[in-house]
Amino acid sequence: MFAKEAARRAAFVSAMLLMIGLAACGDDDPTSPQEEQLAKLRAAVLPFHDLTSAQQAGYTVVVAHPTSGATCISDPQLGAMGIHYLNTALVDDTVIVTQPELMIYEPQEDGTAKFVAVEYIIPFSIRGEDQPAPTLFGETFKQNETFGVWALHAWVGEDNPSGTFSDWNPDVSCANAQ
Repeated sequence: MFAKEAARRAAFVSAMLLMIGLAACGDDDPTSPQEEQLAKLRAAVLPFHDLTSAQQAGYTVVVAHPTSGATCISDPQLGAMGIHYLNTALVDDTVIVTQPELMIYEPQEDGTAKFVAVEYIIPFSIRGEDQPAPTLFGETFKQNETFGVWALHAWVGEDNPSGTFSDWNPDVSCANAQ
C-alpha cells in the first residue's frame, strides 16, 4: 500500500515538475522583432486589402515595366509580383514599416484585385546605388536596376513559398491581367 501511494505521489510530482519546466522554457514574448514588425505592417495595411481604399489613401500610380509596358509584373519561371500601386508622397530617403511605398495586387478572374504584398523602395536618385543597402525587418534591400531603386517586398497578403521577402511569388499570377 505504501509503495503504491509513493509511486502515485512520485508520478504526480514528476508531472508537476515537467509542467513547471515546460512553462519555464516558454518565452513570455514568443515573437521576434521581425514578427512584431510584420504584425504592425499587417495591421496598418488591412484597410488596403480593398484597392479602392488604397487608391483613396494615395496609392494611385500604376507602375509599368519600363521596357515591356506590362503593369502586372511576372516571370515565367519564378511566378509573379502583381500590379504595383505607388504612393508618390511616401517616396523619400526613409522607409517606415507601417508606410510602404507600394501596394501590390493580383488580378482576379472576376476583374477584382486581391491584395498580396507591399514593396518598400528608395530610388537611386535619393540613395545612390553605390551607398550601403537600406535594411528593414532585419532584411537587406536589393538593387533593382530595371527600375533604379533599392527594393524590398513583404508578402503579407498572400503566403509566399519562396519566402516573405522574396521578389517573386510562384503562387501569384498575371493570367487575369487586362
